[in-house]
Amino acid sequence: MPRRRMPSLSALRCFEALGRHLSFTRAGTELGITQAAVSRQIKALEEDLAVRLVTRGAGGNSLTAAGEILFGGVHRAFGTIEDTVQRITGSGEREILNVSLAPYFSACWLTPRLMAFVQRHQNIDLRLHHSYQPADHRREGIEIGINWGAGAWPGVVKEKILDGGLTPVAAPGLLSHLDLGGDPARLLAATLLYEFDIGDWRLWFAEMGHAMPTEARALRLSDSHALRRAAIDGHGIALFCHGLVQADLAAGLLVQPFGHVVHTGYDYYLNYAEDAELTAKAKAFRHWILDEVARAPLA
Repeated sequence: MPRRRMPSLSALRCFEALGRHLSFTRAGTELGITQAAVSRQIKALEEDLAVRLVTRGAGGNSLTAAGEILFGGVHRAFGTIEDTVQRITGSGEREILNVSLAPYFSACWLTPRLMAFVQRHQNIDLRLHHSYQPADHRREGIEIGINWGAGAWPGVVKEKILDGGLTPVAAPGLLSHLDLGGDPARLLAATLLYEFDIGDWRLWFAEMGHAMPTEARALRLSDSHALRRAAIDGHGIALFCHGLVQADLAAGLLVQPFGHVVHTGYDYYLNYAEDAELTAKAKAFRHWILDEVARAPLA
């Protein structure tokens, strides 16, 4: 049976890179050719197939409906080729698994447990990419992730593994000076530290039966590590993820003055693309994560 006529593999490779980056310049940089060369390859591919694949505009590039269909097939095909080559070359048949992770979750929860996965799956070369939002799994080559958010991510399978509820925590010395006496309103004598939205503090006080005054002292630290450090150093009361502060509470570095946890609609989710079956290495990572959570449930 004769082979079907195929477009140029070079043109398809350029198109796959363009589909991931949606930038002729970045695609060229990845492939080691000029932006103009990528443009010529795409134009030749469109002429060969007699269909428009890319819409070019001042606001950016986008794939047409036909381009999206072609990109899906080409991306999977090149991924299969790369995986196959990886199995027969490189470092002892180790397979690369790219994982997207929320930064503080990675440092606080995953990293202390990571060697257990590495020792169990020595054929997998784990690559960690840190981001709060889940990756564009198809375009970025990220197979699976654990990310923080409301979970409103189209085209993504989501499995909640950690409640994102927030609770006030502070250094023991600071709390001893506040003399709370069981009154949440006395927290207002200190600086209220938060990471995302001052409205989270307002919601916590409201659920505790108090209105937070507009003149309350507050400071946003848009990084979990900085927020934790500021709380430990006694610079204020931090509204922190309850599930990720347990080790500091157990060590006495921080104290939870009130047991109430406010839920803002944001949690940590294991996530992966819904339109592609997980590879064996990604399935192994997913099963390990779920086993770890079952063995020591997260708050």
